[in-house]
Amino acid sequence: MSGEGKEEEEKDLKRIEDILKRRTVVDLLIEMKNLAQLSVDLSYAVLLSGSEELADEVSRIESRLDELSLALRAKLALAVRSVEDVKRLLPIMELAQAMEVITDAANDVAETVAMGAEPHPIVKEAIEKSEEKFKLVRVEEGSELDGRTLGELKLASETGMHVVAIRRGETWIVGPDKHTEIRAGDVLIVRGREEGFKRLKRLARGAREGE
Repeated sequence: MSGEGKEEEEKDLKRIEDILKRRTVVDLLIEMKNLAQLSVDLSYAVLLSGSEELADEVSRIESRLDELSLALRAKLALAVRSVEDVKRLLPIMELAQAMEVITDAANDVAETVAMGAEPHPIVKEAIEKSEEKFKLVRVEEGSELDGRTLGELKLASETGMHVVAIRRGETWIVGPDKHTEIRAGDVLIVRGREEGFKRLKRLARGAREGE
């Protein structure tokens, strides 16, 4: 293995160790469930739009869920002391595996479309009729969104865009509520109409010279 590959592997292990220390089994299951659901929604959006940007997001989610699943399995393995423990924890392991299958399948769909596969005519018809679409927008430094909560911003009423999830670093906030604060560097996964997305992009921009 090259030095670069070994360094990347060490980083992966460090992230998983951090997850093991900071997260409970319940925490892990909740995040995995949320990410599995989000990956399905986004893969469908990729199917409708052919967006490589959204396909990349599905791939990120799939990688994150693999990490969470590995951490969950490690936690469960450490908790096994008897055959009874195995019986008690087996349903959780099977649930984790099912969520991996879901995100793997969602990623397969997204990758196929992103590679240029033509959608079925019925899908094309759905694209034409679909008014709401998924989009990604990054919040820049100096944006008026930075440091404010979704409740304060009222983005749904002001722009018509609904924030489905927020990617912050290596994690996602799925289904954010009115108390969720937006920060510079966040990637907002939003759903709505094109005109609303354009308004949101303007709000997410940082200050420009001369503006």
